[in-house]
Amino acid sequence: MNDMLKEFGDLGAQMAAGSNTYTHPQAQIVLEECESLLSQIPEGQRLLAFSKNQQIKVHVISGKIPDFTVVGDDTVLLLCPLNTKAVDLEEMACNLGMAIRNVEQPHVGIPKPLMNNTPEQAHALRRHFLDITLEMCRIVSEIYDLNNKTKIVDLLEKLGHRELYEAYRSGKSEQEMADIYYKSVNAV
Repeated sequence: MNDMLKEFGDLGAQMAAGSNTYTHPQAQIVLEECESLLSQIPEGQRLLAFSKNQQIKVHVISGKIPDFTVVGDDTVLLLCPLNTKAVDLEEMACNLGMAIRNVEQPHVGIPKPLMNNTPEQAHALRRHFLDITLEMCRIVSEIYDLNNKTKIVDLLEKLGHRELYEAYRSGKSEQEMADIYYKSVNAV
């Protein structure tokens, strides 16, 4: 991650050798740096407290692009490319925050979507993704307020969520943001 601690990025050459495990060779450093950044913003502090209280397990694994997935009800897989110099800390921390929110959703009344082809499940899936995308806007907004770095905001734009982010920043209602979100995803 280009802006991370020097020790984090220096092991790139060592990682090229490979391994027979999916665990990222710098898993502990990646996780510590992501948690450190999240601990500096209000939403991150809230999510980290939830993660600790619920004993969420976070595993950093090697992947082609920064991403996350949730396994079961309490396990997060945070994907990080082997070459950490090509990854932004803000993006990785945001992914960790969204993953924790994904685990938190059923605790706040957002059911975990199932992949059944029913109208109810289609609604649950849309609600799930809306909530995760709004969480991304919240985290990005707080990271931007913390350090004025625009690269993470640019990523939101690249993902097609600039209008939603601006609506979030300007204090639009949840319904207005939902309308913007559904209009943008239906346009794809």
